[in-house]
Amino acid sequence: MPHIIAVPFVASMPVNQAFKPLREFAVAFPQTGIRGSHFPSESNIKEPVKHMSLSETTKKVLQLVEDRSGIPVHVEPDPSLPGSLLARVVMARGALALHQVFYRPDSSTPPDYLICQQAGFILRMFSAPPDKRFEFGSSAEGNRVVQELVDAHPMLRSIPLQAKPQLVQMLRDGVLNHLRSIPLGMRVDRWIADEFPELWELQRASVMRQLQDSTATLAPQHRQTSPKLVFDATQTISAAFAAFWAERLQHPQFSLPFKATGYLDAGRELLAVWQSTPDIAENDRHIVDQWAENLGIASWYQWVPYLAPK
Repeated sequence: MPHIIAVPFVASMPVNQAFKPLREFAVAFPQTGIRGSHFPSESNIKEPVKHMSLSETTKKVLQLVEDRSGIPVHVEPDPSLPGSLLARVVMARGALALHQVFYRPDSSTPPDYLICQQAGFILRMFSAPPDKRFEFGSSAEGNRVVQELVDAHPMLRSIPLQAKPQLVQMLRDGVLNHLRSIPLGMRVDRWIADEFPELWELQRASVMRQLQDSTATLAPQHRQTSPKLVFDATQTISAAFAAFWAERLQHPQFSLPFKATGYLDAGRELLAVWQSTPDIAENDRHIVDQWAENLGIASWYQWVPYLAPK
C-alpha cells in the first residue's frame, strides 16, 4: 500500500525540517499567457455557503468547491499545526465524506488567502474527469534510494539506527511534496490572482515569506548535512519558484541567489516545461513526471487512483 502524500498549503512545511531546506510547498503564477478553462470565473459562482466570519470571497470559493465536488467543506482554525505549517487540506476520500481545511489562526493576518489556496487544490482535483483523478503516493523504490543516500552520507550515516526511518521519510516526503505542490500551486495561484485580485496583498505577503525562506536554505550548512540528490532536487525546484516570481513581479533579484549557487538554469528548464504544457487539470501529472525525470527522482513516487467517498 503506497504512502499517500498529503497536500498541505503551499507555504506550509517548515523549512527547517529534516535537513533544513525542505519547504513542502511554494506558490507562483508566472505571466505565461496560458489561461486554463477548468476553473470557473467569479461571475458563475452561486450564493456562498456559511463559513464562520470569513470574507465573501472565501465563502464564494468554498461554495465553488462544494458545487464542483458535490462534497461539503469543513473549515476550522487549528493552533496546533506543527512548526511553521500555516494551513493544510484533507480531501474527502474513502470513509471521509467531507473536505477539511485547517489553518493556523493569526490575529494580525486574515486566513482568507490560505483557505482559498487550499480550496484551489480541491478544485484542481475535481476539474479532471473522474477516471483521471489521482493522488500522489511514495514508492518502495523511492524509500530504498533515500535510505541508501542517508547511509552513504558522511554526516548522516552515524545517526541512531532507530532514527533513520523517520529521517528517510522526512527527506523523501519533503522532496515529493515540493515536486508536486509547486507546479500545481502555480496553476491555483494564477487562478486566484486572475479571479480574486482582492486577495493579492495576502498572497504577495505569503510569497515574499517563501522567497526569503527558500533563499535561506541555500546556506552551506544545509548542503553539508543533506544528501546531494535531495538537496539539488529541492533547490532546483525552489529556483523554478524564484524564477516564476522574479518574472511575475519584475524583480530579477529574487532569482539571483539561485543563479549564484548554480541552480537557476536548471530551475528555468522546469519552468519551461510548465509554461509549454496546456493548463488543464489532467496535465498536472505530466508536468510532475517531466520535472521528476529532469531531477532524477522519477522512481520515488507513484500515482494512485483517487478513492471517492462512499
